[in-house]
Amino acid sequence: MKFDCPFVDFRVCWQPPRRCSSHATDFRLPAILPIVFAICLALAGCGSASRTGTGYADRPPTDRVALIAWQEWTKFGRATVVQGGHAGGYVNRPGITERSEPLSSRVGDYWGVCGRPEWNGRTSSRPWSGAFVSWVMVRAGYSAADFPRDGRHGAYLSALYDRERASRSAPFRLHSPTEYSPKPGDLICTGSAGPSWRYADQRTAHRRIDNTANHCDIVTDVRGGYVQAIGGNVKDSVAMTLYPVDSRGRLQAVSGRSWLLVVEKRS
Repeated sequence: MKFDCPFVDFRVCWQPPRRCSSHATDFRLPAILPIVFAICLALAGCGSASRTGTGYADRPPTDRVALIAWQEWTKFGRATVVQGGHAGGYVNRPGITERSEPLSSRVGDYWGVCGRPEWNGRTSSRPWSGAFVSWVMVRAGYSAADFPRDGRHGAYLSALYDRERASRSAPFRLHSPTEYSPKPGDLICTGSAGPSWRYADQRTAHRRIDNTANHCDIVTDVRGGYVQAIGGNVKDSVAMTLYPVDSRGRLQAVSGRSWLLVVEKRS
């Protein structure tokens, strides 16, 4: 992602000084020159970052799960959404939609790992964000025993919850968003029940996760006060969303979203 040097359209225009006294002209011109020079340097820095490929999210992740998601995001045109504060879902860059070939067939590949290869970006209106997560995990080398191949977020999350309770060596662990700071390769998930599952009995927790989970994104980076996370079926594309975090790296509240849990990838 190129962060387009954040949302500021700055223009410098030179105007000849009004014919005041020579003393006033000598005083004002040097006072403003350092400010203009500093702004020009900052803008030049943004431009050079874009040219050298070291911009805000241009560097590929080193984590395998995060890298696979990042590569798919690149195929789909790097759509980028900024959440939190005054951004409120600002689309910094649009992507390529699911209905454009060959990407509509790519959505069919995501569904294929869930046993539905006939569904794709053109023939089905079904949400495919869960299928995207499952496909990424398959590509990263996780077996069906490690990560369920299901197109519904609640189904694979509740199964991961049960497997964690059954084995201390389970490759994935579920956390409340207030207790854990996400890292690349983890999942951040929303759901209408929020983190109420955390202190419920196992049956109730399973039911709340299964019935209320509505979306998960794959974390690719954490920096600059934001979690960068990539998900499918976001703006009809594979898109990166920036979510604000606090000083400990914990997810902060975002208007219109209720954080359900964070899935830690342990291996």
